Amino acid sequence: MSAASRLRSWWKVLLHRSSFEHDMETELHTHLENYADDLMRRGMDRESAIRWARLELGTVAAQKESCRRSLGLRPLDDFIGDLRYVFRQLRRAPAFTVTVLVVLALGIGANAAMFSIIDATLLRWLPYHKPNQLVSLYLADSNGDPSWAFYQEIKEWQKQSHSLESVAYYIPVEGYLGTDAGQASVSALSVSANLFSVLGVQPVLGRSFLESEQQSGNANVIIVSHEVWRTLLRADQEVIGKQVRVNDRPYTVVGVMPERFLFPANDKDPQVWIPAELTPAHLKPVTDFTAPVYQAIGRLPKGASPSTVDAELSGIESRLVPWYPADIQIGRKSSRVDAAPYRETLVKESRPALLALIAVVAIMWLIACANIANLMLARGMARQREIAVRGALGASHSRIVRQLFTESLVLSLLGAIAGLALAQLALRIFDKVLSARLKLPGHLTPNAGVLGALLILSILSAIVFGLLPAWLAARTSIDDSLRHGTAQAGTGKRRHKLQQAMVVAEVGLSLVLLIACGLLLRTVFALRKVPLGFRTDHVLMVHPELPRYKYRNVDTNHAIFQPLLQRVRQLPGAQSAAITTLLPLHKGFTAILTLDVKVGEKSSGVPLHIDAQLKAAGPELQQILGFQMARGRFFNQQDTPDSQPVAVVNRAFAQRYLPAGDVMEKFSINLGKKRAARIIGVMDDFHQTSIDQPSFPEIDFCAPQLLPTDGFYQPILLAHVELAIRTQTDPQQFVPALRRAIAEINPDLQASSIETMDQIVEDSMGSQLLAAHLLELFGATALLIALAGLYGLLTYLVSQRTRELSVRLALGAQRTHILTMLLEQAGRMLVAGAAIGLTMAWFSGRLIAGFLYGVAPHDPGTMVAVTALLLLCGVIASYLPARTASRVDPMEALRRE
Repeated sequence: MSAASRLRSWWKVLLHRSSFEHDMETELHTHLENYADDLMRRGMDRESAIRWARLELGTVAAQKESCRRSLGLRPLDDFIGDLRYVFRQLRRAPAFTVTVLVVLALGIGANAAMFSIIDATLLRWLPYHKPNQLVSLYLADSNGDPSWAFYQEIKEWQKQSHSLESVAYYIPVEGYLGTDAGQASVSALSVSANLFSVLGVQPVLGRSFLESEQQSGNANVIIVSHEVWRTLLRADQEVIGKQVRVNDRPYTVVGVMPERFLFPANDKDPQVWIPAELTPAHLKPVTDFTAPVYQAIGRLPKGASPSTVDAELSGIESRLVPWYPADIQIGRKSSRVDAAPYRETLVKESRPALLALIAVVAIMWLIACANIANLMLARGMARQREIAVRGALGASHSRIVRQLFTESLVLSLLGAIAGLALAQLALRIFDKVLSARLKLPGHLTPNAGVLGALLILSILSAIVFGLLPAWLAARTSIDDSLRHGTAQAGTGKRRHKLQQAMVVAEVGLSLVLLIACGLLLRTVFALRKVPLGFRTDHVLMVHPELPRYKYRNVDTNHAIFQPLLQRVRQLPGAQSAAITTLLPLHKGFTAILTLDVKVGEKSSGVPLHIDAQLKAAGPELQQILGFQMARGRFFNQQDTPDSQPVAVVNRAFAQRYLPAGDVMEKFSINLGKKRAARIIGVMDDFHQTSIDQPSFPEIDFCAPQLLPTDGFYQPILLAHVELAIRTQTDPQQFVPALRRAIAEINPDLQASSIETMDQIVEDSMGSQLLAAHLLELFGATALLIALAGLYGLLTYLVSQRTRELSVRLALGAQRTHILTMLLEQAGRMLVAGAAIGLTMAWFSGRLIAGFLYGVAPHDPGTMVAVTALLLLCGVIASYLPARTASRVDPMEALRRE
């Protein structure tokens, strides 16, 4: 029979099995009757003819079986039969079934959740052509801190690079899209004309940008995302060529991008793109830090690597250094160009935590598999008589293994379904936290890749926990099992040792997770105990959001923020309010510049080049945050625009740049023409960007003294402003009145965000808190699974030794002796597991070292405390079945035997 004929036969049989069986039986009966008729014509009587025909041709049942085998249907029938038998067995043992499904749901569910997270982050689908060839290009200083590149630098990279196929650039800009329905905030990017060709994606409607549209006066075109076109432009098929207004300027729509296209890929807001207009500032040589800067992205040719690009672009950058003025050369001499895969830059901060959590859930899955393998071994022992009877009736070892493995596979698939439901429930519960920490593009939902990985994991789980127990059960001696006919028949020391070894492995793996959890909890505790250097209670932060296109030629500091500050101070419950450019630990705009600072009072003083974080603050900030001064004073009400400009620095600044002298006497900072700020105080250090990072040198200017003509006015007060408010009441109760005041001062400020200082501090510990909370969940689940395995094994061993224990009691053994003997057996497994777990934890400590603060990866106190907790829980789990065994009635137990 040809393959095509066989496939047609299979398809017909699968669709019409009942009619096929009926037709086959009818045909076989007809054939049998015809042969019997032939025999009767030769002289036989009917009864002898039918008997002889059956002997010659075989019974109808045997013929049907032969026919099925010839068609290749026997494996399918066997599999269906195995499935029916499995479900009957599972219904007969509901406690076993529920236990296995719960353990599998926990083990596979944790992996399913991680598959979804990994798929949405490290392996996320990117809507670009060959996204693995895309690299982000950025400058890195001697500390590895990234920064954007000047436009002139990127142009030289484009001209001189041979290791890059193409280079594009972009920068976020303010975006308010005006349509017939009103004005909406959008995510806008100013991009090079070749950005979409570098990404390998073209608009589905219209066209991409032309190079000529980057010329000054021609950049009045726009490309919109599919979401903007669908929601804000009402899916207008004739939108190409029509005008929209962005930041109150007219733009002609020339393209609509595909439905799932996003760039940047982690931006959740509706997106639009406009050409980066090449103004005279772009074309002239770089003279200062106000020159245009951009983020760059490149495409690698086939076979190229990011390291090759690093070396080539760093060489190009070193040749560009002489082009820059002296103050820029200082930073550029120690800088290098880094090329990082674009996919990795999307989750750069969370990548180490995700990789560590992959190992965690893998350990948890192994614990679950070991636990279920133990249960399967115990169940196999209890079913030895049944398996022996099947073997005596002719079932081969392979047939028995297949049937038992089918049971494991069914359990694994059912556990995977329950695990998927559990994973989705957990992801929905933690969706907000995960989206904020990992910058996910949308909700976590399983796709084909996740479901495929889950199916593979389910089959692998069945192999890991089902194959060995099935093989051992099939190899049991039939004679011994049938001869003795008891539950103990065929059991041996090797199988008990295997079960005990699995429990030891579970305990060891659980201890690894628990120690990691303990170290992270110690880290969170240490972070909470770190002196911040400022107060967080009763403090609110307001981040004003203004459509700046309405205020292009307006000094927003004096026209808007100062009146708002005065209004806030008048609110009931407001104790004080101050303007600042960045509150500590708030991840906002940071200005870090290289400065020329004059040392000494004489004009001939030698300028010193320093790197420092620049801020501006009002005099009330010290009262609001309550930080202390190491020397000198902070700003006060006498520091006005008409008085001598003043500034304060922190201890980190004083120690780095003038450790042997008085910084207050030696430094003065040039603000502009004939305006130099003298330093009047040194603040105590407080954590600026993260609790676990040391303080960076900082210079704070007095905000009321800065003038629009000062060099630092634009990059500080006009770039980013925040309001800090100390309240007399609960800050949350103060928020409604504050929002009303903001709307009264200026309706354009209604989108401003408001946070408490406590929340800002909590958010600064994001990675450690996320890792600690997830490890708490995984560690507790792993401990529960391991203890369940220990409890289940001891319960089974007690049931297997009921006769022995009854005889001991009947011969005069004390119940306390029975209890002690069983606890000693459990204790040996616990101690062995703890020893293995401590060894693995010691060698794996470096994996989480990057998340720790204030505690060593091999902290003895944590290891001892966690081990003691595990041993205590293990003893409690062991005591319950041991106590049951010690209370058994010898006469009743022996009578049952």
